[in-house]
Amino acid sequence: MSSYLVYICQAVNDRAGLERYWQEAPAVYPKNIDVLVAYGPSEVLDADQDERVEGVVIAEFPPFEQTVEWFNGDAYVQARKDRTNGNEYLGMVVDSGVAPIGKRSAGIPAYVVLLCREIVDQEELNTYRQRVNGTLVGQSARIVIDHGRFLILEGQGPVEGLTVYEFPSREAARNWYDSVAYREVRQHRKKGAKYLVVLAEGGVPPVEQRMPQTRVAGSAA
Repeated sequence: MSSYLVYICQAVNDRAGLERYWQEAPAVYPKNIDVLVAYGPSEVLDADQDERVEGVVIAEFPPFEQTVEWFNGDAYVQARKDRTNGNEYLGMVVDSGVAPIGKRSAGIPAYVVLLCREIVDQEELNTYRQRVNGTLVGQSARIVIDHGRFLILEGQGPVEGLTVYEFPSREAARNWYDSVAYREVRQHRKKGAKYLVVLAEGGVPPVEQRMPQTRVAGSAA
């Protein structure tokens, strides 16, 4: 089974260093990875505590233990120095937690990332988890990650779990999130836990087009 690297960029203080990383790091990536999302347009749909999101990365990687070994290996430790110098990330390796569900979307898909930060009422959260996937029926959605085991590779917890859904478009993702079915179910999520929910467009934009909102701040740092 594959694992996924999921990154949330929380602050950019060295845009030049980040661009060096984007240009140089792919040379040391494992072969045949599948990058689903890489720093394209994103928006926070919900945050139950103060959270900042500048960009999102989701990439399918080799199995869990192999990915952890690669991440801690000399080649990638050296390659990511430019990224970690002044830039803040939450990075995780996650087992999908599910067999592949649904087909990959054609065109430019969108992804909804639901990061559980803190559980406050387990019974309410259990109700949410039991019902939420039912709201995807008829939505042309694919479950990518559903609370598989995970390891925080860098950045700050707490993290209690991670779910990622793929939709055929950003509009389809918003339609699901704003649907009557999901609004009814997410009241249990709100009562049961503190979440960060982010909508990110799929694809890998050219370096100069990634996270344009950080360019001024990064250049001034």
